[in-house]
Amino acid sequence: MKKNKLPKFKSEEEEAKFWDNNSPLEYKEEFAEIEEPFEFSPSLLRKAVKTQKERKRLLTLRMEPYQIDVAKLIARWKGCGYQTLMRMWVMEGLRREVKIHPEIKEFLSFKK
Repeated sequence: MKKNKLPKFKSEEEEAKFWDNNSPLEYKEEFAEIEEPFEFSPSLLRKAVKTQKERKRLLTLRMEPYQIDVAKLIARWKGCGYQTLMRMWVMEGLRREVKIHPEIKEFLSFKK
């Protein structure tokens, strides 16, 4: 088996892109086993629980194939998934409508 050496990364973004396309199994020699198990600090765990987002619900939306293809192209260009991008667009539209029609706030409690 060929030994691979991990490259030096200039940023977390560069490292994330690297791991999107590579497996840690190709770099086994670069990692060491630890003796003691890793433990999160209780304060970090409490913070994670507080910031945990509500589980997403499924929505079926029929769209023209070209609309989905364009969304995928834009998402790839922006470096995110197309469904994530479309959720961002929906949220932008919702915020814009609430801003235009402030009376909507009476009926909804949006997270900002």
